[in-house]
Amino acid sequence: MSCRSVLLSLLCWAGATAAWAQADCAERFRIAFAGGGQACLTQYAVADESPAGHAAALRTVVPSSGYFALAATPGSASCPRALGFALTVGVTVASQGAHGYARDRQASALRDCNRAAGGPPEHCQCRLIVADGNSPLSSSEFSRFANTESAVANPAARPAAVAPPAAATAAAPLAVPASSGSSAPGTAAAPAPSAVPPAPTAAAAGATAGEVAALRQQVENLLTQVARAASATAAVPPPPAMARKAQRARALVIGNSRYAHLGALPNPGRDAEAMAAKLRGFGIEVDLHLDTDRAGLVRALTQFQGSAAGYDVNILFYAGHGLQIGGTNFFVPVDMKGDGVTAGSVKLNGVSLDDALEYLPAQTRVVFLDACRDNPIARSLRATRSAVGVGLAPVSTVSGTLLSYATRDGATAEDGNGRNSPYTTALLRHLDAEEDIALVLRRVRQSVLQMTSQRQEPWEYGSLIGEQLVIRRLAR
Repeated sequence: MSCRSVLLSLLCWAGATAAWAQADCAERFRIAFAGGGQACLTQYAVADESPAGHAAALRTVVPSSGYFALAATPGSASCPRALGFALTVGVTVASQGAHGYARDRQASALRDCNRAAGGPPEHCQCRLIVADGNSPLSSSEFSRFANTESAVANPAARPAAVAPPAAATAAAPLAVPASSGSSAPGTAAAPAPSAVPPAPTAAAAGATAGEVAALRQQVENLLTQVARAASATAAVPPPPAMARKAQRARALVIGNSRYAHLGALPNPGRDAEAMAAKLRGFGIEVDLHLDTDRAGLVRALTQFQGSAAGYDVNILFYAGHGLQIGGTNFFVPVDMKGDGVTAGSVKLNGVSLDDALEYLPAQTRVVFLDACRDNPIARSLRATRSAVGVGLAPVSTVSGTLLSYATRDGATAEDGNGRNSPYTTALLRHLDAEEDIALVLRRVRQSVLQMTSQRQEPWEYGSLIGEQLVIRRLAR
């Protein structure tokens, strides 16, 4: 064979290899690299000597489920070249426990690889390079393990395959074969993708030493170009994951301080203003209403129902008087009279919590109630043995609604001596946290207990569903 014939053959092989590297990849052969990028397992020398037979050989060891592990020694002339495969261990692919055997697969692949390498030195230890479609290596690191350029330059340096023991639990380990290119039954061979006919000697080609050297150089250049083409394909980043849609929130904040007949409360108005400013600082749209009579309270709820439609999360904050009649909780508007009050008049002139919730249209609703203060109406009704209880009553609501009381049911909350009530003070402090609202409310409870010397303990009712809800991230 002449030098020209050898070179033409190599050029044809390189063209075929480049086309193969760009070909579509079956899902079970796809690899996602650490740090980004993906490639096809069939681009690398892990199963067969020729590109044409590569995918066919892989089908004997890579299951359609894609659950397998692959370990290898580094692609270096100084390291014994060995590969180890492990499929699902001890279970079928269809078993529901297949996912749980990931560690067994990885351990089996490493064990088989090290056995095939015959106990290599420390710098040639086998390393896991694929685990269920993911690689712990970067694209360049993976190429160093899977493609042995040094073995291409010196094919004779490749060690013979070490036969695996007959009792292997998963697929038999793969090892790069000796120059014969054959493999033991049940195994597949794994040379580098640049497995080409060895460079001809001067005697075989009838060429001078200079021509042989020039041909070798051309072969090396050609192989470098092929490697770059494969690397470029492997470096194509995966399509970006779809960004999670930001949740939009709207809040209704009400503070009733100036009661005409029940005495003024110093803090609810300031509590509401501070909470509105906090939520607006997070980018949440807020409807703020202060000192609402019954008509104003109904109007605020009705307007909010329309403006909050289409939002993902609704927030209601109410500070002011509240009481329970027959197990139903009521907001007390600022125009409610205290003299001659009856349970019936409270029901007619107050607004129940159950009704208010109907005006929050979002699927996710968070309600903060600083409304458990003691009040003259409750004391008067208890004196007449009406069906009124202390503080607010416990509630049961649908999934997706979380209610936080300033204190647990059947107890009263303190208005506090500072600018804000203890409950609102704790809320303002902890809502800044990058944490789920459930954890935030636990911190609020701890803070209020400390501020009130264990007299007041906030409590929650209902539950949310889905992923974490971090208040400060809403609408961001």
